[in-house]
Amino acid sequence: MPPEQLAYVSLLVIATAVLVTLSLYGGLVARERADHRRTLLLFAVFMAGGAVWAGTYALQLSSTTEGAKLFWLTAANYGAAVVPSLWLLFALSYTGKDRWFRPRVYLVLAVEPLLVLATVSTRVTNHLLWYDTGVTTDPFPLLTRELGPLFYLHAFYSYAIILVGSALLIDWARRKQGVYRGQAALLAVGSVVPIVSNVAFVVGVGPENVNLTSALFAVSGVAFWTAIARYRLLDVVPVARESVIENMRDGYLVVDDQGRIVDTNPAATRLLRDSSLVGDRIDSVLPAAAGLLADLRDGGTDAGDDRTELVIGDDHDRRYVDMSVSPLGAETGSSLVVLRDITDRRSTERRFKTLIENSSDLVTVVNEDGVIEYQSPSTEQLLGYDPDSMTGADALSYVHPADREELAAVFEAGLNEDEYTARTEYRVRHTDGEWRTYEALSRNLLDDPAVEGVVINSRDITERKRRERELAETNERLDQFASVVSHDLRNPLNVAQGYVELLDELVDGEADQYVDEVAESHDRMERIIDDVLALARDGTEIDERHPVELAHVARDAWSNVDTADASLVTRTDSTVPADRSLLVRVFENLFRNSIEHSEEGNLTVAVEDLPDEAGFAVADDGPGIDTAVRDELFEPGVTGSQSGTGLGLAIVKRIVEGHDWEIRLADASNGSNARPESTDGGTDGDDVDVELVPSGARFEVLTGD
Repeated sequence: MPPEQLAYVSLLVIATAVLVTLSLYGGLVARERADHRRTLLLFAVFMAGGAVWAGTYALQLSSTTEGAKLFWLTAANYGAAVVPSLWLLFALSYTGKDRWFRPRVYLVLAVEPLLVLATVSTRVTNHLLWYDTGVTTDPFPLLTRELGPLFYLHAFYSYAIILVGSALLIDWARRKQGVYRGQAALLAVGSVVPIVSNVAFVVGVGPENVNLTSALFAVSGVAFWTAIARYRLLDVVPVARESVIENMRDGYLVVDDQGRIVDTNPAATRLLRDSSLVGDRIDSVLPAAAGLLADLRDGGTDAGDDRTELVIGDDHDRRYVDMSVSPLGAETGSSLVVLRDITDRRSTERRFKTLIENSSDLVTVVNEDGVIEYQSPSTEQLLGYDPDSMTGADALSYVHPADREELAAVFEAGLNEDEYTARTEYRVRHTDGEWRTYEALSRNLLDDPAVEGVVINSRDITERKRRERELAETNERLDQFASVVSHDLRNPLNVAQGYVELLDELVDGEADQYVDEVAESHDRMERIIDDVLALARDGTEIDERHPVELAHVARDAWSNVDTADASLVTRTDSTVPADRSLLVRVFENLFRNSIEHSEEGNLTVAVEDLPDEAGFAVADDGPGIDTAVRDELFEPGVTGSQSGTGLGLAIVKRIVEGHDWEIRLADASNGSNARPESTDGGTDGDDVDVELVPSGARFEVLTGD
């Protein structure tokens, strides 16, 4: 092989090796980098197209016959035809022009390469690319041909496509700094060199009948390799502009040194309701921004003076915007205007401000030293103070001296804990001299940049505390009265009972009947005294509750009552939180009520769960409740029995309501009152066969558990 031929072929082989290496490298990295896979794959395919072009052209130069040379020349065009379109797609992807990656764009870019490939593959039409082919032997076997019109069209189209891609990179590099600029510059150089070589071949400059365009793709490969090795091209591919800027929630305007808008994004056009902002002057679009930019250029902008708030739109569609300006670089003189829509934030602030200003509570914000930084307008109405006059004062100075130490301790405890909350009571002096009692909920928001203080929400509970004191005093007086009455009644009652016992020993016959009646009256008087004390003391306040089993409590209560021949059936395994001693009293009174209102000796009382609600029922199969007293059954003194005190059910109601429960009288036919067929003495009623009895009284207690 002549030296000159060897040199050309070797150059093409080296170029092929470089391009194949880059193609394989790009493909391998694309498998690991899903975030930039499209750009990397386009790079790999672009390099592969160049390798096909260079490799097949090397085989064409090394061939000696016209047929072989035409075959490899046709194969070379398969690579040459697709390289320009691949280069443009790579440049679009690299510079973030994502909106161009649409099926119709692919279709348009594929039309010209497919036309060339169809032409070169058919002998009938390939004369449009070249004709009058032959082989010359000087200086070595070379293919001679006349270039057809389609060749020139393809060449100019390819130049245009490659130049567009190069222009994208050059323009993008001009606006970037640092590593991105170095990448783009190398890529632009790598794309221009093959164009220069191809133009030289077309106009007849350089070796005759030798097209070194594909060989000079090695220069492009070196440039790309440098971008990869030095600037980490495949690691720091720029984030697509459409993925960031175009989808930003904040609007931006780039303003040049002449005050003209040169770039913007959709958020800004939506906010300013103008889709053609580019080219307009900033002073006509946003006069407020023009003033800030003038101060920025003059160097008169202090910290915090590079932003302002403005209102855009009318009353029906008003938007509040936070605008800031900043320089983009001294060498360009351009500036960036950022527009942030804060309408929702302002609406929220106005809503909360309205709520606070019209609230009947006091809202106070103090700093870490306990100094008032904000006092709500309601202070003037509630306490008579001007809220502004309280700002800067020690919050504890308005508090009753006896409450200050406790409040100070709670305040200090919450300073070192974020989001700390505490509920306290304190007294504060009204301007008329009266001490008002307030309940306060404090929260540590010192680390919240929107507050930077401890927020204290206070509510006037003076009247509630007064009513609580009055109620406590009333209950105390009632308890004292009941104690005195019961004490004063028990003494003569005990004396009378003693004499009855003596009379019972002395008299016989018919006199015994009268003595028994007097004794029974004395017993009833004693029960009334016990019930009066219970009514005064029980059920008003439940201090502690513990889980208790209803069945066990019912049996204990049954054993405390004179049940005669009555029987108890317990059909529950429920547990309720209650005061056990008071719950025993509830069952005792309900059992007595059933027994006192029944004249039959075989009465059955059932304790069972409610079928559809949380709670229990006490039911009997006795005669039921007299309709004349049903509506007032739980009122003190109301009874349907000659022997009843009329206080038992009132005591039951107070205890039930003290547990936050509810009691009601139900129709016994709605329940499952039970009459046992056999019992073990009538004390527990476990495991007995029962039948439903549609009669008697039924009391249902709803516990709400």
